[in-house]
Amino acid sequence: MPHWALLAICVVVPLVAVLLASREVRAWIRGTGSIRQTLSNAGVGAVFLLTQLLLRGALVGAFAGAAALVPYKLPQDAPWAWVLAFVLLDLVYYVQHRSEHAVPLLWAIHAVHHQSRDYNLSVSFRVGALASLSTMVFHLSLALAGVSASMYAAVVTVHAVLLFALHARTKLTFGPGRFFNAPVFHRVHHGAESAYVDKNFGGVLLVFDRLFGTFAPYTQDPTYGVIGERDVADHGPVSANMAPFEALLAAVRRQPTLRRKLSVLFVRERAR
Repeated sequence: MPHWALLAICVVVPLVAVLLASREVRAWIRGTGSIRQTLSNAGVGAVFLLTQLLLRGALVGAFAGAAALVPYKLPQDAPWAWVLAFVLLDLVYYVQHRSEHAVPLLWAIHAVHHQSRDYNLSVSFRVGALASLSTMVFHLSLALAGVSASMYAAVVTVHAVLLFALHARTKLTFGPGRFFNAPVFHRVHHGAESAYVDKNFGGVLLVFDRLFGTFAPYTQDPTYGVIGERDVADHGPVSANMAPFEALLAAVRRQPTLRRKLSVLFVRERAR
């Protein structure tokens, strides 16, 4: 898929939708009162989009190369195959997201997204600069399931567009919330309260959180931000991306042995 088309679908379309909803525009700009925070989120997002432009072609090429090695493919003319590919992608998203909170090296990439102390649509732009690399490591598993490169490009784009809306400041749910995720449930995931930490990892679906015991209902508006780490919520994009790695490097340096140093990279010692 051309870069301009990807940007149009993932950025322009959601922005147009936001502009058509005047109350959501005000919430996006104002949120809980910090325009500086919104500008910081947008700056981090701009850096992420730059890395997408630089890496997207190589990463899609890597997926295509892996898919070419798999002798079987899901039939592209069968509707069930597209549904299956989407559900598998959402399962991979859940596994990746949960791993990002459990593995310190992955957390250093993902923590940028949780730094915001405000919660509005601008948080959707706040993605770590290296997120594409960690995402591709997990997404390559879809090639083993028989997802072709063209099918992958289509479902991952639709998935990304749907995920964009999860950071809206609304308590809207889709039905009783038994199957589908919604902004109110994702707000729980961003909460710093102990009851909310490591909960609601799901993307479009909530079924995996319910199946694996990581679902938590919304009971009160959370406190947002990263627990126990240097506050760079409204800093520039470079500082925001570097801070989690600086904290991880400091933790590695404190360890007396090589084994302990490696353990710090891959084994979490405290709750996020």
